[in-house]
Amino acid sequence: MSVATIRNRRMFKTTIAILEHSQEDEPSPTVCKKVLSFLEKELKPFCLSGVRGIELTRYIACECSSDLSSAHMQIVRTFDEDVLSCGSNILPRYRRLFGDDEPRLQDRPQSQQVVHIPTGFVDDATIVTVSDDLSLSWKRFGVRLGLKWSKVNKFIADDMQTQKAAENMINYWRSNLSRDIHQRKVMCTALKQHKLRQLAEDLFEGEINENLVTQQAGKCFNDQDLLFICDNLDPESWRRLGVRLGLKWTDIKKIAKNNRLVEDCIMELLVTWRDDQSKSQQVPIMMNALRQQKLIELAQSVCERHGYSDEAEVAPTQINLSQIPTPVQGCLDDIDMVFVSDKLDGKYLTKFGIYLGMEKHKINQIESDLSPPIADACIEMLVQWRSTQEADVNHLETISEALNKVERIDIKEELESYYQKKYGKFQAKV
Repeated sequence: MSVATIRNRRMFKTTIAILEHSQEDEPSPTVCKKVLSFLEKELKPFCLSGVRGIELTRYIACECSSDLSSAHMQIVRTFDEDVLSCGSNILPRYRRLFGDDEPRLQDRPQSQQVVHIPTGFVDDATIVTVSDDLSLSWKRFGVRLGLKWSKVNKFIADDMQTQKAAENMINYWRSNLSRDIHQRKVMCTALKQHKLRQLAEDLFEGEINENLVTQQAGKCFNDQDLLFICDNLDPESWRRLGVRLGLKWTDIKKIAKNNRLVEDCIMELLVTWRDDQSKSQQVPIMMNALRQQKLIELAQSVCERHGYSDEAEVAPTQINLSQIPTPVQGCLDDIDMVFVSDKLDGKYLTKFGIYLGMEKHKINQIESDLSPPIADACIEMLVQWRSTQEADVNHLETISEALNKVERIDIKEELESYYQKKYGKFQAKV
């Protein structure tokens, strides 16, 4: 026995050799079966010890490559078939040497003889290797494979171990993929999109040269369309974009708390927003929000991806601009807090918060938790301040007074003009 690295996997390689001269060119099947039985019996306790990463699985190399270090490995649980899942016909030799006396394929009832091998089959060894390399980014990789974000998120509930959750997810993808779809092409393209090009080249050895043709985006967003936005979005702007899309700041904070990676936060936010929108309005609303966030290049890319030759073709849609007066005069919503935060420099944050009546240590904690960017810390501070106010407090008047005290008259005047245009009335007495 020796330790071998095959397809980025560390495993034991077992060699049975004939030490004495013999007319036979291979060891006897009796010896082979005894060796296999002995190894499985002795190694099994290690798998039951609870140590992560130890797994007892039988692999054999198909005839795809003569180089063992890069061999195409296949998991073999029984030796009762004539071909491997990838189509290699190497199994009869192993059945003769190691077979467990199960009936051969042609000896089974006719109803059980048909074996359908999926196009470009992705084997178990490839799935394990990819799962190891994905780390915490595995959920977005599932979307690249074509799974829905809602389905991907269910796997983490089943198994908290990242590598195992990723492996379960990819196994689910493989078993539910149409048999006429080339699995290895889909996997290779997804790895390249996921910035794992070297792994794709190592696994597929240049056998896949053409890119997978992706379905053209329509007039609404599927999960892969949202992943495109996620891939190209400035990580510091996602919270404010969420508010511009109409989500509540408190809900955005929950999304941040429930996801470890900012990219997963963005995907969760975009899917949450999308699932609450009519299909006809999704692109216009997103375009409007991206423009407000000054993400002009991304807005143009989204426009082109969805078949619009020019942004002017996307019908203008007003979001968060209610035509109904606010229930309390001077009440400011989350989107109004974004308006203030986008204009307030970080050097004014502490004084501004103190003039609103907040304690300095709380302001410092907010700034530590949510900046950069400082705009997010400012929004959080304003939302926390608003939550402590009585129902009849005029937010606009109080914030205008605080802006006066930090000598930001320009922001005060812009806020008052913005409020009057949005709600059609104005009563700030400053």
